[in-house]
Amino acid sequence: MTDATETEHHIEIAEETEIRGDDAAVTVRRIRTPKGERLEVRAGDDVLRADALGLESLSWQDLDVFEAFLGHEYDLADRSESEADDDVDCEFTLSNEYADIVVRSVASPDGDRLIIEAPKKHFSIRVDAEGLEGLAAQDTEIFSEFLETPHGPGGHAH
Repeated sequence: MTDATETEHHIEIAEETEIRGDDAAVTVRRIRTPKGERLEVRAGDDVLRADALGLESLSWQDLDVFEAFLGHEYDLADRSESEADDDVDCEFTLSNEYADIVVRSVASPDGDRLIIEAPKKHFSIRVDAEGLEGLAAQDTEIFSEFLETPHGPGGHAH
């Protein structure tokens, strides 16, 4: 799913965007590695790389999962946001043999957001820079925990 041993010189950056918040700035990239496409989330020295299946498993998580990453209440979980006012800055697809993911960087009236959508599963998650900063600091094993429900919270493929 992810490989922390991949070296920088074997990576091609295909897309890059930045998600900014009041206290955080996170670089998000679609990269090509010898082992396939990955989404790279980089906040300072913290870097997390995930493939499409890992991101699909993230798409059905409750926003409260970010509270564990951050060590405090994640305010975004309390807000309801409308996508109607979003301006898409960057959009790309990440795919492998198991999953297809659409990633969008948007500027909304409430600030920059990264939307990770699993269209076939009908799940998506919106995360701000603070949440992405917390995600970047995680070990890739977090996706194994997310995949304990491999078809999402309902337990069945759509």
